[in-house]
Amino acid sequence: MRLTDLTLTLRELYNKGFVPTLRANSTGVGYTLEHYLGVSENNLPIPDIGGRTEVKATRITSTSLITLFTFNKGVWQFDQKEVLSRFGYKDAKGRQALKSTVNAVEENAQGFKLTVDESEHTVALIHVPSEVLVAKWSLWTLVGKFLLKFERMLFVRAKSRKIHNTEEFHYIEASILSEPDVETFLSAMQHGVCMIDIRMHLNEKGGVRNRGTAIRVREADITRLFSKRMPLL
Repeated sequence: MRLTDLTLTLRELYNKGFVPTLRANSTGVGYTLEHYLGVSENNLPIPDIGGRTEVKATRITSTSLITLFTFNKGVWQFDQKEVLSRFGYKDAKGRQALKSTVNAVEENAQGFKLTVDESEHTVALIHVPSEVLVAKWSLWTLVGKFLLKFERMLFVRAKSRKIHNTEEFHYIEASILSEPDVETFLSAMQHGVCMIDIRMHLNEKGGVRNRGTAIRVREADITRLFSKRMPLL
């Protein structure tokens, strides 16, 4: 799909007004958009702006966090089973678990905080009450992953309403975001715009099930990670 065709398709979708969701959960806004764009994955080939483009859609009232990417190259300072034993809790299924969203601005309810060290090029996960270094990641690994995945993004915002218990969307804004900026990403980490999600638990056999560490951001803050914005709608 070329950029002119994409713009026309988005305009046609805008003119439809509210359309019923095609998936009845939080991912419905993106799934429904992809259906109307005619894509079956979460990216879109747009050859005249340089190739494949990540597609993200959000409700304009959303304060939710979305996952930018996941990674598994955390350098845990001791065995993950010990991490769960020392800092985890029993989840709703009775498993020893640790699911925690952490930022670099403030200590969270579980006592964790991030420390961004630009001179050492690291992001450290600290348990503040015990002053224990739990994990440390390469800052450049995170930046590289971000730049590789988000060279450009089609970012669409929609109004949402419910009619007879069915959610409907009116897609009212669309932009191509491009040129993700290293300094902007680092600043976002330092100021709590970008957060890290720890997601692990012990499985039935007593082994660690780590779903991958995730970099997350509030949907409303996505545009802050890019230096260029091209409005389409």
